[in-house]
Amino acid sequence: MTRTPRRGVAAVLAAGLLLASPAPAVAAPPELDAIIHGGKVFDGSGAPGRITDVGLKDGRVHRVGDLSRVRARARYDATGLFVTPGFIDVHAHTDTGAPLASAKSSLTQGVTTELLGPDGGGAYEISQQLKELDAVEKGINVAPYVGFNSVWEATMGEKDTRPTAAQSAQMRARIESGMRQGGWGVSGGLGYPPASYARTNEVIDVVRGARAWRTLFTDHIRDETNLVVESTAEDIAIGKAAGLMPEITHLKVAGPRNWGKSATVLRLLREARAAGTHAGGDVYPYTAASTALEFYVPGWAKDGGTAAMLARFADPALRPRIDTETSAFVRDDVGTPDKVVLPELANRSVADLMAEYGGVSIGEAIMRILAAHNGSILAVMHIGSEQDLANFITDPFVAFSSDGGVTDSAQTHPRHYGSYPRVLGRYVRDRGLLSWEEAIRKMTGLPATMVGMVDRGYLAEGMAADVTVFDPKTIGDRATFEQPKQYSVGVRQVFVNGKLALTGGEPTRAAAGQALRRAASMPTRPQNADRDLTASAAGLLRPLEGRGASVVAASLSQRAGERSASGAVLVAGPFGVLRSTRLGRLQTADGWFSVTGIGRLANGTERAFTLTVDEHDPLAGPGQRRATVRIDGTGLSYGSLT
Repeated sequence: MTRTPRRGVAAVLAAGLLLASPAPAVAAPPELDAIIHGGKVFDGSGAPGRITDVGLKDGRVHRVGDLSRVRARARYDATGLFVTPGFIDVHAHTDTGAPLASAKSSLTQGVTTELLGPDGGGAYEISQQLKELDAVEKGINVAPYVGFNSVWEATMGEKDTRPTAAQSAQMRARIESGMRQGGWGVSGGLGYPPASYARTNEVIDVVRGARAWRTLFTDHIRDETNLVVESTAEDIAIGKAAGLMPEITHLKVAGPRNWGKSATVLRLLREARAAGTHAGGDVYPYTAASTALEFYVPGWAKDGGTAAMLARFADPALRPRIDTETSAFVRDDVGTPDKVVLPELANRSVADLMAEYGGVSIGEAIMRILAAHNGSILAVMHIGSEQDLANFITDPFVAFSSDGGVTDSAQTHPRHYGSYPRVLGRYVRDRGLLSWEEAIRKMTGLPATMVGMVDRGYLAEGMAADVTVFDPKTIGDRATFEQPKQYSVGVRQVFVNGKLALTGGEPTRAAAGQALRRAASMPTRPQNADRDLTASAAGLLRPLEGRGASVVAASLSQRAGERSASGAVLVAGPFGVLRSTRLGRLQTADGWFSVTGIGRLANGTERAFTLTVDEHDPLAGPGQRRATVRIDGTGLSYGSLT
């Protein structure tokens, strides 16, 4: 992105230098909060690891390099260990009560950030949700999606009815409002009623309310079984028509007769990218899924909600049809009913219950189970093949997720406790399906760019100090389907926003997690770590709120494979003058760039900064360019750059 000629950039930089007071002749090394020493550092871009040090200060990564002579309040020996950005889980059903305060199930996996409200179940009044999240202790960062299913149900109820033009407009407005309030994208669950009643054109008409925000539509597709290819194509069409990134969440192919279709699913996503629609997905490392058992009940039987469903179960005219269709769905999805297991019933299977009920059919047993549990009970379904899973795991545009999240439950899927170490131990170290650096990229830099984060996902100067340190020789999952509540091993330390959050396998209860808000200038974008990047801008930043205007100038480049940007950033404003001394990662997209780094003020003190310049900010007027400057200790400035 280049809006200012390089001669102009140089002139503004020179003018800023004249404004600055002379730096001290000899600057003492900055006091760091922590140094992680001697580990193999992976930066999240997919570059190979290198033995070096990482220094943390004030919640930011301040230095990456030889820090053997630098003073710090704490020093951690990472010899023989891997040091990476904290893992980002884009699909988490997180328990936000007491478990979130310690977040042990996630921290022991190396996870530092979770995206909440997947499968369309997120709130749409994001301001209220963020307020509630701000008020509770958090062991990790949390970031909410805007839920399409919640918007649809709040407007349309639980019945299969068509929206009027006014109702569609109301739903669009709710989606847009949720994004404006800080939501991280639109999550959908078209496989679940009542959202499953929405037709393709109706979904497009609603989710296009997020178009200006350049975000993603992350969706549990309508049918992961017999119509997995058609449902993937539908999501791609929705994303393309609505102007959003189609992101197929927890990719899977269910049912033995459908195994092998992963190649077609990935081909559709590849073709979409080739045609100009940024598309991708996420996957968890298990061939078993988990959701509510009523998932198998046909949609028409659930029309109107749980009470209506149970009433239909009791209708002798409808019960045989429900039995037949439910039985057929189970056979298509898993093959045999012994592969549907109920953790809340001591891991008995549907086949066990069929025998206990006197040899009844699959559908009849499921109706009885649901009737005895008020219409809902958790099930684990062994649906997939290892080959399809391997195809998804190795695709470069598929991030890792858990479909789990923070919990302390002992009656759940093991993915809550083991997803990330399972990838690293089982599929990287033991099976060699992908390299360490590629697996780490798909846990860090890739998911960060998918959801629009600008200062997380990489280990680079100026980035948020979310850091995971693990032992590549021992990392692994211990959770099983029989005993899921077994914490993973091999993660030595985890830092969240610069504070030690886990050590020795136990949370420190530092409560360092934050409720993250997506700003207008945080677009979903390709990672672009393998490309040469350039960016420049210069002008006067007039903030919408707060203090007076600032001079901003930047001239930047980063070659493919390099770990940090080259060039210079200068900001001169009411606080004084900040000149970059060490740059972090440059990220670019259409009409947009962002860079982090460390700068020095006129008095010699160093501060972390983030600069973002955006030509397509949804809050800006036509043709107006916006910039955001965040400098630790001086605050944030956001406004027009002219």
